[in-house]
Amino acid sequence: MRVPVLGLVVLLAAGCGGSLPPPDEDDRPVKVGAIISQMGVYAMLGDDMETAMRLYLDDHGGRLGGRPAELLVADDGGSPELGQKEARRLIDDEAVNVITGLIASPVAVAVVQEAGRTPVVIANAGADELGGPNVFRVSYTNHDHGEAAGRYAAERYRGQNVVLMASDYSAGTETLQGFADGYGAGPLKRILTPYGRVTDLEPYFERIPPEAELLFAFYAGGEATAFARAFKRLGYDTKIKLLACMNLTDEDVLRATRADAEGITSVGMYSPALDNPDNAAFVARWRSRTGRNPSAVAVQSWDAMRLIDEAVGRGGDLVRRLGELGELGGPRGRFRLDASHNPVQNWYVREYHNGVNGVIATIPPQKE
Repeated sequence: MRVPVLGLVVLLAAGCGGSLPPPDEDDRPVKVGAIISQMGVYAMLGDDMETAMRLYLDDHGGRLGGRPAELLVADDGGSPELGQKEARRLIDDEAVNVITGLIASPVAVAVVQEAGRTPVVIANAGADELGGPNVFRVSYTNHDHGEAAGRYAAERYRGQNVVLMASDYSAGTETLQGFADGYGAGPLKRILTPYGRVTDLEPYFERIPPEAELLFAFYAGGEATAFARAFKRLGYDTKIKLLACMNLTDEDVLRATRADAEGITSVGMYSPALDNPDNAAFVARWRSRTGRNPSAVAVQSWDAMRLIDEAVGRGGDLVRRLGELGELGGPRGRFRLDASHNPVQNWYVREYHNGVNGVIATIPPQKE
């Protein structure tokens, strides 16, 4: 299926996984429940997520699947318990037809457990364990993210002494495991920092062995800002090569780090500098709304709405229609969902200079 990211005739419908009447027989609004983080370490990501979803609706006349659409936003506060509570409220009290959003993996796991038959379209969370017949993801799995970086490092830094560092929660540990699998050089030293509770990273940097030549790091949101600043301030940019996950130098983080991120190489599924017509159109539209470049979370959130839009426009059972969608085009390039409803997509090596994450290499997906 070939669908341009802009200029779509937009789609939307009702269902909680049930059958939907054709658009010409029912003009009831479709309700999309977006669970995001408006407070805490991922608040910056939450801002981009909501902005992208509202931008999609604005660009499509407030309609999805040929019907009026409502976007109902709930704040998870970074808490799995609150996310689960909000999911139940959106389903029971607001009668949403689909849940989307979901930044942090622990929140997403809790929401998926609560959702029942209601379809869930994950716009960011990468926990490897997330899945199920009614769960669809447009971002990536943590393991795939790390594995792509590990494959790149195995070619670019073959034979070098590597150490891994991350925040100690599922996104961090699973990304590091993916890197180790992709790098394939036996056990690698890992340095884990307590999630959301570290104000001074210096003691953890001091654990890097003096013989280490390459550091691969995973941090996101406010923790990524803290890492980039400390890495530069403590002089580690002159002591060891750094390869970062996408989140560490994504556009939301760069608003705070700027010069501290200069020269950092990262691996991710998107860059505003990607050279394709869909991305040029999306970047222009995003800049006109926000005055800055879009983050990966913005693109993922746009694509989450587009996936819902496409599925609902086909009518019938929403879960089934989501599972039937083929290849999609968009700002990141072409991608599709595999049998587990996870993206099969290119990865990009980005290098940050003068405000731009330029693309220096493309990593194709692993063969299935």
